[in-house]
Amino acid sequence: MRVVLISSGVLPCPTIGYGGLEQIVADLAIVLDRMGHEVWVVAPDESTIGEHGNIQLIGCGPCDNNAHAWEETAFQKYRPMMESEEFKDAIWHTHDWRKWAYRAKFDLPHVHVMGTLHGMLCYEKPPPFQHPNLNGISRNHADGLSAGLGVPVRCVYNGIDLDKYKYGSKKGRTDRLLFLARITSFKGAHVFPDLCKQLKAKGDLVGDDTIVESQELVERVIMQCNDYPDCRYWGGVSRERTIEFFQSCKAYVLPLTPGWLEPFGLTIVEAGACGAPVVATDSGSMPELIEDGVNGYVAKNLTHMKEILENGCLDSISSQDCRKMAKRFSREKMCEGYIKLYEEILETGGW
Repeated sequence: MRVVLISSGVLPCPTIGYGGLEQIVADLAIVLDRMGHEVWVVAPDESTIGEHGNIQLIGCGPCDNNAHAWEETAFQKYRPMMESEEFKDAIWHTHDWRKWAYRAKFDLPHVHVMGTLHGMLCYEKPPPFQHPNLNGISRNHADGLSAGLGVPVRCVYNGIDLDKYKYGSKKGRTDRLLFLARITSFKGAHVFPDLCKQLKAKGDLVGDDTIVESQELVERVIMQCNDYPDCRYWGGVSRERTIEFFQSCKAYVLPLTPGWLEPFGLTIVEAGACGAPVVATDSGSMPELIEDGVNGYVAKNLTHMKEILENGCLDSISSQDCRKMAKRFSREKMCEGYIKLYEEILETGGW
């Protein structure tokens, strides 16, 4: 099978630091290649995915924070490939934001295009074709997309490289709580320092503070940590460093704010793979990733989250069970799920 994966232009594939979508594309490409499939990846020039196995990189210019502009430029480069005889039976699996690959289907209806959405619904209408072939990254996410667009949406969970996220036993853990996500309001970055202060707990606040919606929020969060020094602000760190945080924290805390529906939550799985219990507010996919009392708790609200953290509820959770739950979301299982969808598209046109 020949598969072309289309990444975003914001970060290289795989990411140098910490990233989500681009790392998912890289992990999927690596496993597909190991299974013997022909894999091409559309990504920024700085990407090193072409150094893995037999994967071919289609470099489409340098990284650009203006994702939409990069995607349009990239489309102009790979569009001629879509009509070539060599790629006649290829699967074009787009992970970018604007899903430019679908535009080729107006002139080339035979082209096999599939789109995975990585965020909340941002389209008014689905691609205007018999088989839109859209995919969500959790069941809650897929159901919401389907309801909003009025078309079937499949679900393949994201997956991680479990070998990279080494297990950390409970004995080696500190008493520090961890927040690790982009410094945005919907992830609750501004809530975490205040939560630590109320609990009189020590905490570490980690996350990218460059590709964000508001630098004012970043500055406010830094000030909150300065006012309560037991909550340390780290900003963006490498993926290797995030693993060290997951391995040593008492618990990973994600106070997602009302109105935000978390599509998946890669950090939930990463924390679990390292043996860390998770406490997150009920949002989107959280009940699909967290089983109460097994690998953490889904809090009804911030008051409930505070009760969980101060009442010793996490003491009975084993690091082994956290790791066991994370194994449900390996990159190999992700790849198996996508291959089934690729086969459905090739056999029937899709859904």
